[in-house]
Amino acid sequence: MNRAKVDTERDERAKRESQIVIAAERAAREEKTARLRTLRLAAQSADEPASAGPKPPRRRARLTR
Repeated sequence: MNRAKVDTERDERAKRESQIVIAAERAAREEKTARLRTLRLAAQSADEPASAGPKPPRRRARLTR
């Protein structure tokens, strides 16, 4: 049985190109995550002074007999 000829150069080129695409997608995802984290922290710090007061104690439910 004859084996199919493998074009190693084409396979290696495709692998390199796919690794480049994966790295670019990862970088974009990490950049987006960092940007969203910054926005979330900014929103939290903006909300903190308004809600900086002490929380009222939680009331326990009374058990009835």
